[in-house]
Amino acid sequence: MTRLGPQLAGAAATLLVMSFVVFCLMGLMPGDPIDLMLAGNPQMTPEDAARLRALYGLDQPLPLRWLNWLGGLMTGETGYSRLYGLPVFDVLLPRLGNTALLMGLSLLATLVLAVPLAVYNAAKPNSPRARALNIFCLAGIAAPPFWCALLLIAFFAVTLGWLPASASLEKPISFVLPVATMTLASLAVYL
Repeated sequence: MTRLGPQLAGAAATLLVMSFVVFCLMGLMPGDPIDLMLAGNPQMTPEDAARLRALYGLDQPLPLRWLNWLGGLMTGETGYSRLYGLPVFDVLLPRLGNTALLMGLSLLATLVLAVPLAVYNAAKPNSPRARALNIFCLAGIAAPPFWCALLLIAFFAVTLGWLPASASLEKPISFVLPVATMTLASLAVYL
């Protein structure tokens, strides 16, 4: 019997709780978009600000604002980015291609490396190389991926200057560090 149902329910509950926590933490930060509008427009009166807060629901309690945000998210309304001045979906959509490419390359590299190494490890479980692979797996599972990424960037991009520190579609070589980081993080788990 499969346990996929309870796992999906647990993942959904975790996402809901975490979205609520993050939403509340962001809501507790000082200022809001209306304060930015007030600072940028000296002709705006406090009555205008109060009307705008009511219009955008910023005068409501945080839990109610979170429920409104969640309802909008379920209907495809992702909101508006103050930083870019565009709908959030329009900001994220072009970047999803890069993310999918990075994840696909990482998965391919992980499988190409993990399968032969796992077969070797299973065939010769007590050899020195198998023990070294087990130590690598333990270290790979214990080390946070962001820390590995920082080490790889510091060594290959900053110290040696061989690779760029960030990825760009214009330079395929720039995908080496992000793909290597994601591959190392998942390789330990797959092995």
